[in-house]
Amino acid sequence: MNTFGSRFREERRRLGLIQQEIADVTGLSKRAMGTYERGVRSPDAEVLMRLIDLGMDVYYVLTGERVGTRLDLDPMQRSLLDDFERCTPEAQLELVKHAALMAKGVAPTASSTPARKPRAKATAPAKQKKKND
Repeated sequence: MNTFGSRFREERRRLGLIQQEIADVTGLSKRAMGTYERGVRSPDAEVLMRLIDLGMDVYYVLTGERVGTRLDLDPMQRSLLDDFERCTPEAQLELVKHAALMAKGVAPTASSTPARKPRAKATAPAKQKKKND
């Protein structure tokens, strides 16, 4: 369900912050952050301004719509950008590299994907020589 509380939590996680870190910046308690994420309370304008300073997309938290050029994007493009924003910075970089290769008509190479560890070869137990008496 896409509610104020779920969007608040989503944005906090997108920024890689825990509730206590947001509480420290806003001057509120961790408990207050929990009430926001459960949708019990909403922050006032002063808190929203501090959240913007942290990089939170407050417009999205309040309305469920992302700000910017997404308004004129088709649903598939909007979905792609939303998925991109939910990725870690490292995953975003990998996506950008893959997209650039695909746009050039080049399939991503095996070197651009995580390498698998080679399996250890199974060896048969050494046979013991029989002694002739």
